[in-house]
Amino acid sequence: MEKEYYLGLDMGTNSVGWAVTDDAYNLIRFKGKDMWGIREFDEANPAVERRTHRTSRRREQRNAVRMGLIRSYFADEIQKVDSNFYQRLDNSFFHVEDKQDNVKDKNGIFNDKNYKDADYYKQYPTIFHLRKELIEDASQKDVRLVYLAVANMFKHRGHFLLSGIGSESSKQTITDLYNQVSGLITEEYGISLKTDIAGTDFEQVLCSREYSRTRKSEKVCEILEIKNSDKLKKAFVKSMCGLSVKITDIIDDTFTEISDEDKKITFSFVDSDYDEKAGVLEEKLGTDVYDIISKLKEIHDKAQVAEIMKNYQYLSFARVADYEKHKKDLKILKRVVKKHFEPTVYDKLFRSEENGTYSAYVNSFNSEEKSRRNYKERKQEDLYNSIKKLLKSVDNVDDTDIEYIKNEMDKENFLPKQLTFKNGVIPNQIHASELKAILKNAEKYLPFLNEKDESGYTVSERILMLFSFQIPYYVGPVSSNSNGWVKRLESGQVLPWNIDKKIDLKETSEQFIQRMVRNCTYIAGEKVLPKASLLYENFKVLNEINNLSINGERIAVALKQDLYNTLFLKGKRVTRKQIFNYFHSRGLVEEDSQISGIDIAVNNSLSTYGKFLPLFGEHLKEDKYKKMVDDIVFWCTVYGDSRKFLREQLEEKYSDVLDENQIKRITGMKFKDWGNLSKEFLELSGCCKSTGEVMPLIRAMWETNYNLMELLHGEEFTYSEELEEKQGKIEKVLSEYTIDDLNEEYFSAPVKRMVWQTLLIIKEIEKIMKCPPTRIFVEMTRKDDEKGDNGRKSSRKDQLLALYKKIQSEDKEWKKEMSSRIEDYDKNGALRSKKLYLYFIQKGLDMYTGKPIDLDNLMSANSNYDIDHIYPRHFVKDDNINNNLVLASKPANAEKSDIYPIKDSIYQKMKYTWKVLRDEGLITEEKYKRLTGRNPFTDEQKAGFIARQLVETGQGTKGVADLLTALLPDTKLVYSKAGNVSDFRKRYDIPKSRLINDFHHAHDAYLNIVVGNIYFTKFTSNPLNYIRKECSSKDNKYQYNLGNMYKWDVKRDGKTAWVAPEEGETGTLATVKKMLSRNTPILTRLTIEGHGGIADATLYSHKKAKQDTYIPLKSSDARMADVTKYGGYSSVTTAYLFLVEHEIKGKKIRTLETVPIYLKDRLENSKEKLEEYCRETLGYTNPSVRMKKIKLQSLIKLNGYYMQISGRTGNRFTLRNYVQLCLNGKWVDYIHKLEKYQDKGVIDDLITDERNVELYNVLCEKHSVGIFTLRPNLVGDKIKNGYDKFVNLTTEEQIKLLIEIIKLTCVGIVSANLTLIGGAAISGKMLMSKNITYANECILINQSVTGLYENRIDLLRV
Repeated sequence: MEKEYYLGLDMGTNSVGWAVTDDAYNLIRFKGKDMWGIREFDEANPAVERRTHRTSRRREQRNAVRMGLIRSYFADEIQKVDSNFYQRLDNSFFHVEDKQDNVKDKNGIFNDKNYKDADYYKQYPTIFHLRKELIEDASQKDVRLVYLAVANMFKHRGHFLLSGIGSESSKQTITDLYNQVSGLITEEYGISLKTDIAGTDFEQVLCSREYSRTRKSEKVCEILEIKNSDKLKKAFVKSMCGLSVKITDIIDDTFTEISDEDKKITFSFVDSDYDEKAGVLEEKLGTDVYDIISKLKEIHDKAQVAEIMKNYQYLSFARVADYEKHKKDLKILKRVVKKHFEPTVYDKLFRSEENGTYSAYVNSFNSEEKSRRNYKERKQEDLYNSIKKLLKSVDNVDDTDIEYIKNEMDKENFLPKQLTFKNGVIPNQIHASELKAILKNAEKYLPFLNEKDESGYTVSERILMLFSFQIPYYVGPVSSNSNGWVKRLESGQVLPWNIDKKIDLKETSEQFIQRMVRNCTYIAGEKVLPKASLLYENFKVLNEINNLSINGERIAVALKQDLYNTLFLKGKRVTRKQIFNYFHSRGLVEEDSQISGIDIAVNNSLSTYGKFLPLFGEHLKEDKYKKMVDDIVFWCTVYGDSRKFLREQLEEKYSDVLDENQIKRITGMKFKDWGNLSKEFLELSGCCKSTGEVMPLIRAMWETNYNLMELLHGEEFTYSEELEEKQGKIEKVLSEYTIDDLNEEYFSAPVKRMVWQTLLIIKEIEKIMKCPPTRIFVEMTRKDDEKGDNGRKSSRKDQLLALYKKIQSEDKEWKKEMSSRIEDYDKNGALRSKKLYLYFIQKGLDMYTGKPIDLDNLMSANSNYDIDHIYPRHFVKDDNINNNLVLASKPANAEKSDIYPIKDSIYQKMKYTWKVLRDEGLITEEKYKRLTGRNPFTDEQKAGFIARQLVETGQGTKGVADLLTALLPDTKLVYSKAGNVSDFRKRYDIPKSRLINDFHHAHDAYLNIVVGNIYFTKFTSNPLNYIRKECSSKDNKYQYNLGNMYKWDVKRDGKTAWVAPEEGETGTLATVKKMLSRNTPILTRLTIEGHGGIADATLYSHKKAKQDTYIPLKSSDARMADVTKYGGYSSVTTAYLFLVEHEIKGKKIRTLETVPIYLKDRLENSKEKLEEYCRETLGYTNPSVRMKKIKLQSLIKLNGYYMQISGRTGNRFTLRNYVQLCLNGKWVDYIHKLEKYQDKGVIDDLITDERNVELYNVLCEKHSVGIFTLRPNLVGDKIKNGYDKFVNLTTEEQIKLLIEIIKLTCVGIVSANLTLIGGAAISGKMLMSKNITYANECILINQSVTGLYENRIDLLRV
C-alpha cells in the first residue's frame, strides 16, 4: 500500500547513512526491521594513479617496439658474425643453469674465442667509452659494438621538452632566455634587472664547473649589480643557480595571501622531487609568477647541460672525462686516508655498509659476495660531509692532496658520477646529434645502413627518426585493442615516416578535444571554457570585484567599471593596496579599513588580455580579435606543448591577420587547465524583473554589482528559471538509470561512487514502499579541504605569536608578557577555549567597553564575561570565531542587546579600538565590517540568512541534488545543514560518538529528516516571502528567531513538523529520543573484486623474496618462477575468493582460496579451470569447487560472530569487525568527552578516575559476557586481568587505554595497544584460517544494498 514517507540521507565519500520515517518521524518497519542503516564502501580513488601506471606501461610497450625494429635492422649483419648474440643478451639476466642450452655460459654479451665479456669491459669500462670511440674512430668496428651503442642510446633518449631539432626553443641562448625572464619580472613586479650583459661573464659563470652553486650566485649578482639588500632579485638569481629558495622570497603578504603552512615551502631546481613540487608551486604562486619560475628553470637547465658537456661536442666525451676525473680523485682520496688515518677508517669509508660513505655514494662495495646494497644517505652532499668531518682532524697538515680535495668539494666537482638526477635536463637533441655521428661513421663499413625500403628512407634515417619521434599525446594509444579515440586511415603499424598516412591527425585531435574537455557544471553536454580564455577570466574578475564595498556599501556600478578599465585591463594581478590608492586618489576613502569585499589581493586577473595586448593593442577590444584570442587559448590548452600543431592552426585560420613575428610570439605562450563553466552558461539570457531588460549573464555581471550566486538565486532576475529550462529533464526514471548514465555526469570518482550507492539505496526503498518518497532530506559531508580556510590551519598559538610579533603600538614588555601567556595556555590546552582565544585577539580588552578583561575572572566558573554574536543569533546562525564572535562583559553585552547595528554609543566609543585591531591583523576585515556597520538588516538580508540554512551552494553538492531532483520529479528535495543538526543535538543532549559504533551515520540521516523538515515547513522554499508576509503578520504566528527555532510549534497547511516540548522530553522530542534509543541500524558494505596492479609495485630482491608469498617478475617465463633467485613482488593482489573441497590423506577438507588478480581473466567463471588451478598450482588432491566466487568484504557468520573478509595474509584471512558496540546514552556522552581529549589534548572536568574505572568494568563485561565472547582472538581475560594495573594509571593513560579497548569493537579491521595493562601492542586482531572444515558454523550472508533483503549460504554444506 502506497503511503507518504520521508527519506533522510547522510552522504559521505565512504558511507551513506539513510533513514525512512512517516510524517511524525516514526521509523517505518519492513520484514521486522527498522528502515534505517549505513552503507559503507571504500572511497574511490581518482584515475590519476591508474593513468600513471597505464602511461608507464604504454611507454614500455613502445620502447619494446622501437628496440624490436632496431634489432631487425641489425639482425642479418649480426647473424653473419654471431648467430647467438641476441639470444645471449636475452639470457644474460638468468643464472647459468637457467640459460638456454646453446648460450649456457657465464658470458652474457661476447663469447668469441678471443673476446669475452671481461675483454669488452676492459676495453670499454663504460658504455660512454664505446660511444666515444665509435665517434672518434671511423675505422671498421664489429657490428655488435655499433648495435650495443645504438641500443643503449634508445634506452636513454633524453627529454622532449624542446619542440624538435632546429626549433626556436633549442636555438635560444642563456642570454636570450635571461632577457625574456627579465622582461617578465619587470611586467609582474615593476622592477628592472640589468639587461646589458653583453661582454660579461654571465653565461660562462652559470655554465662553469669551477664554482659551487653558492659562488655562482654571488658572481652573477656581481655581474647584474644586485645588492645584498635586494632579496627579491637575489632569490631569482639563487633559483637559476640551483640553490634553495623560499616561496616567501618570491612573493610576500602584500602580493598575495600566504598561509603559515605555505610559508614553509621551498624549492630548488636540483631537487629530485622538483617536478612533484611544480604543481604546488603553480597553485600557490599563480600562473604569471610560475611562468617566471619556469623560465628561470630553463636557464638553469641549459646551464646544467653546458656544465655537463664541459665544452665537448658530444655527451660521451664529457662522460668519459668524468670517469677519468673520478678515477683520479678516488686515488687521491685513498692516498690521503691511508696516509693520515688508521686502517679502520679506510675500511669504514670504502668497505663498510654504513650510510654517508664512498660505498654508499656508488651504491656498492668490494666484498666476497659482490652484492649491491641500497643505501639511504648516498647523495654527493652526504659523502662530502663525511669527508669534511674526517679532514677536520688534519686541518693543520700541509698536504696538497687535502687542499685539492677541499677545493674540488667546494666547487661540487669532487668524484663526479656519470649517472645522476642531473641527466634529466639533457634534451633529446644532444643524444640525437651523437647518434647521428655514430651512424655516419658506421655507414662507411656497414652498407645495410644506407639501404632504403619502400618508405624511401635509409636504415640510418629511420633509426634517427625513431629516436626523436613521439606520438603526439592528443593521438593517444594507437593499437587496435586499445580504448583510444584515434581515427585510422589505414591499418598497420604507426611509425614516424607513415603516421600521416595511417592516422587522420585532424579528426583524431577533434575526438581528443571531445574526450578531454569536461562538461559544464550547470548545463550538461556543454563543454567548459579554458581557464585562460578572455571570457572566463572576465567572469572570474567580475565575480570577485562585484563584492567590493566602501564602508559596508557596494560601490557604484560605474565606479566598478572604471576600476576594471583602469587597473585590470593592464593584465596583471591587482593588489588591495592598488585598489586603496585608486579609491583614495578619488577622495572615496581615507583608510584601508573602509574597503571590504576582498582580501590581500584580487585572486584573479586578466592575464591573457595582458599577454595579447602588446601584440594587438586596441584591436583586442574588437570581437574579431577576441574570438581569435579565445581560439588560440583553446588550442594551446588542448594541445599543450605541441607547438607544431598550434602553428599549423594559426597559419590555416589566421594567416591573413597574423605576421610571422606574432605567430612566433604566440607559439611561445603557455596556457593550461579548464574552468568549470561553459560559454553557453555565461551567455545565458535572463530578464531583470524590475526593468524588463534582457541581457546575458556575463553582461549582467558588468552592468550590476551582483556576483554569480546572487544573480542565480536572487529575486531580481530570471536566470535560475532560464537555467532550469536550459538544463532540461533526464528522460529516464530512477529504476532505468544505470551506472553508464552516471558516467556521463561530471563528478569526481569518489563522488560518483557515493552517488551510485545512494541511488541504489533509493531504488530499493522505492521498491519496498511502492512509491517514491514525499521528501528527501540530504546532507553531504564535505572533506576538510572543501570546508574553506584551506591551508590556514596553523595552530592558534602560532597564529597569535605571529600577530603579536607584528604589533607596533605596544611596548616590548607588554608583548613579551602576552606572548609568554600564550605559550603557557597552549601547553595546558586552555588556548583551545574560545573565550581565551578571543581574549588574546582583542588584546585583553572588552570589545564593547575597551576596559581590560580580568583574566582570572574570565577563566573562573562564574565568569562575568560572555561570548557575543555581532550579527545576533536571532537573525543568523553564524558561530564563526573570526567573523562574528567577540568577548565582552555581561553588562556591556546586555547593553548591546539582541539588535543590529550595534548601538551608536558603543560604536562611537570603540570605533578607534576596532580600527587598531583590524590594522594590526588581530580581527578580520569581515568582523570589522560587522562591528562598524550602521544599517539595519534589509528584508533581503534576513531572507538570505534563512536561505543559508535551506540552500546548498557547493557545486559538487548541487550537482548531486540536481541529479536526484531530475530522477525523482515527484519528490521534494530539501537540504539539511550539518550545523543545524549539530545545534539540535547540543540543545537536546543527543551525544554523538564516532568511536563507539557507526550508528551515528544513520542517526544523522534520521535527524536530517527532523531538523530539515522543521526548517522547510517553517520557511518554505521562499524565505523572502516568509519575511515580508508571514513574519510581519500581527498575530506573530510564524515567530522568527534562528537562535530559538524549537521554542514554538511548527505547522503549515495542516501538517505538524514540530510540537515544542513543554517540560522534559515531551512533544515531538519524545518521538525523536525514542527512535534514537534503538540500536537497530543495519550495516552493509560494498563487496568488491580486486583490480589494479597485480601486486605491490615494489620489487624485492632475491634475498628478501620468499617462494610461497612472492610472485615472479614475469609469470610467463617459467625460469623466473624461483623468486629466491630473481626476486619478485610481494602482497599479491587478490581478485576474489572461492570455496573448494579437497582431500588430505583421504580426509575431506574445505578451504577458502584466493584467485590472484593476474590469474583472474584465465580462471573467471570456470569451475573446471579453478579445479585445474587447485590441482596444478595449489597441489590439492581431488578438488571440487563448491562456490566459484566470494567477493572481498563479504559478510560471514563464523561460530556465531559476524565479520567481513577483508584480504589474505599468508594462509589466513584478515577480518573486519561487523558487530557494533551498544552502550546507553550516559556512556556515549562520556566517551565523546574522551574522544575530545584524544583530538584536542584537553581533559573535560567531568572525566574522573572513578568514572574511568566504571567504564572499564562496563567494557570488561562486554568482552566477558555476550556476543563479543564469540569473536576470534578473545581479549576479555586480558582486560579483566589488567584491572589492577588500570586503576593505578594516570588519568591520561586511563583515557588512552579506554579508547584502545573501544577500538576493538569498532567497525573495520581492529586491534588495540594494551601494553599499559601488560598486553601486546597489537592485541585482538581478528584472523581466520582458510581451512573452515572444523568450524562449528560458517555462513556466507549476501545482503542487498540496504540489508533489508538477504540470503544465507552454509559454506560447510553447500
